[in-house]
Amino acid sequence: MDGYFRLDIRDDGTYLLVYPPMDGGNMPSFNDVSKYLTYKNITEYDVKAISDSLSMEVPEGADHDTPLDPKGCRLCDKLPFEESATMIVDHGSDHMKAVARFYPPSVNGQPLTMDDIKSTLEREKIKFGIDEDLLKTFVEAPMWCTDVIVAKGKEPVEGSHASIEYFFNTETNLSPTLNEDGTVNYKDLNIISHVHEGDLLAKLTPAVEGVPGTSVYGESMRAYDVKHLFLSPGKNMELSEDHTELRSLVEGHASLIDGQVFVSDVYIVPANVDNSTGNIEYSGSVEIKGNVNSGFTVEAGGNITVGGIVEGATLKAGGDIVVARGIHGMSKALLQAGKSVTVKFIENAEVYSDESINTDSILHSNVSAKYEVRVQGKKGFISGGKIRAGSKVLTQTLGSEMGASTRIEVGVSTAMKKKAHDLGEKQKELEAEQGKMEPTITGIGKKVAEGMVLPEEKMVFLKSVAKAYQDVKKQLLEVAKEKAKLDEEMEIAENASIVVKGDLYSGCLVTISGAQRSITDKYSCTKLVKDGADVRFTSV
Repeated sequence: MDGYFRLDIRDDGTYLLVYPPMDGGNMPSFNDVSKYLTYKNITEYDVKAISDSLSMEVPEGADHDTPLDPKGCRLCDKLPFEESATMIVDHGSDHMKAVARFYPPSVNGQPLTMDDIKSTLEREKIKFGIDEDLLKTFVEAPMWCTDVIVAKGKEPVEGSHASIEYFFNTETNLSPTLNEDGTVNYKDLNIISHVHEGDLLAKLTPAVEGVPGTSVYGESMRAYDVKHLFLSPGKNMELSEDHTELRSLVEGHASLIDGQVFVSDVYIVPANVDNSTGNIEYSGSVEIKGNVNSGFTVEAGGNITVGGIVEGATLKAGGDIVVARGIHGMSKALLQAGKSVTVKFIENAEVYSDESINTDSILHSNVSAKYEVRVQGKKGFISGGKIRAGSKVLTQTLGSEMGASTRIEVGVSTAMKKKAHDLGEKQKELEAEQGKMEPTITGIGKKVAEGMVLPEEKMVFLKSVAKAYQDVKKQLLEVAKEKAKLDEEMEIAENASIVVKGDLYSGCLVTISGAQRSITDKYSCTKLVKDGADVRFTSV
C-alpha cells in the first residue's frame, strides 16, 4: 500500500504530514503533493522542506497511520477551515475509463462518504460503468494517494470487412523470359486462366457489423464502419442463392478486371483481321492467328493476342495485349490495354497500357505505361518519339548516334498532380454536402423510430432528402476510389528512374517528376533519378 500525506491545521500555521507506505508500496511523490496543494490554492511553500519530508527513511515496523515526523513540514499560515477528503477525477483521453485519486482530509477534516463520491461523479458527468463495489470498499478502507479506476466504459466490438477469395489465377504472368541467345520468348506467356463448367470462381465472406460501445459519460461509442462487398454475376456465370458463391456456366477462361470477374470462351480468328472479318468487338478475349491489317479495329473486354503483326490498326483491350511479331504502325496504329502490353517491336505507333509495356525495341512512337516500360531484347533500343512511364523506363540503348529527338518522362506528371488536387477538392465538397443532410435524416428518422406519425409532406421531404443523401454518398465513394487509385500511382512514381544498360545518346530530353535534363553527351550504363529539382546520373 502506498504512503500518503495530509494537512494538519494548527494555531501557528498549516503543516504537511507524511505517512509511510506498507508492504513495498511507494512514498508520495513531490508532483503529487504539488498537484494537491495547487488544487487547494496553496501556492507558496518551501519546496526543499517538502522534498526533505518525502525523502525521510522509513523505519522498520513503521505504522501506516502514524506520520514519519509528527512535527510535520510547515507550509503556510493557518487555513481558515479544515479540509475534507478530496477526490480528483481524470476522465482519460478516450473517455473509456474514469480514474480517481483520493486525498485524505486534514487531521480534523471530514472523510468522504458514498454520497460525496456519487455527487462528485455526477458533477463530472460520469454515469456509466461505475464500480459500486469498489467504492463501498474504498469508503470502508480508503487507499489514499493511489489511482483507482472508479468507472469503465464498454469498448465497441469491431466488426470485420467483407472479403472475396478467387479460385482462378488473377495474377497472370506477362513478363517475357530471355532466351540464352539474348532474344525474348514471347510465346510462352501465362495469360489465360482456364475454367470448366461448374467451377467455383469466387467466394464471398460477408462483412460483420460492429457493436457500439458506451463511454463513461453514457455516450454511444461507434464501431468502425466495415467494408461491404458483393459478387456480381456476369455472362456465363451463376450466383448461389445465398449470394456468396460464383460459378462458371461454360468451358472457357476467367479473368479479373477492375474487381469484376469475366468468364468467356475465347473468340478465335483463324487468319487475318481484314475484309473477310471486318472489325471485331467481343466482351471476352480475342485470339487472332494472323495479322491485323491497316484500317481495322479489334475491341475486347478481356485480352487480345495476335500471332502475326499489327499494321495501322486499332486494338483496345480491357485486359492484356500480346503481339507476337510486332507493330508496323504507319503512324496510324493505336493500342490501348487495361493491363499490360507485350509486343516484339513498336514502330510508328501509339501504345498505352494501364500496367506495363514489354518490347524488344521502340522506334518513333508515342508509348505510355502506368508503371513500367521495359525494352529488354538483345538490342533493346528506344529511338525517337515520346515514352512515358509512372515508375521506370528500362532499355539497352536510348536515342541514336544521329541524335534522334527522343523524349522520356517518368514519375509524377503535372496532370496527375492537378487531377489529385481536383479530386481532393471534390471530396471535401461532397463530404460537406453529406454533413448538412445527416442531422435532418437522423432527427426525422429518430421520430419515426419512436412511433411518431409524420404528416405526408414531411414524409415526402424525408424521402427526397434520403435519396439525395444516397446520391451524394455514391458520388463520394466513386471520388474516394478514384483518388485512392491516383494516390497509389503517385506513391509508386515517387522513386521513378530511367535505366540505360548500354548507351545513352545526345538528343534525348528526360523528365523525372517535373525535373528536366537535356542530354548533350554520350553516356554508358547509367541510371537517371531525380535529385531535388535536377536529374542526376548514377551507375547501373
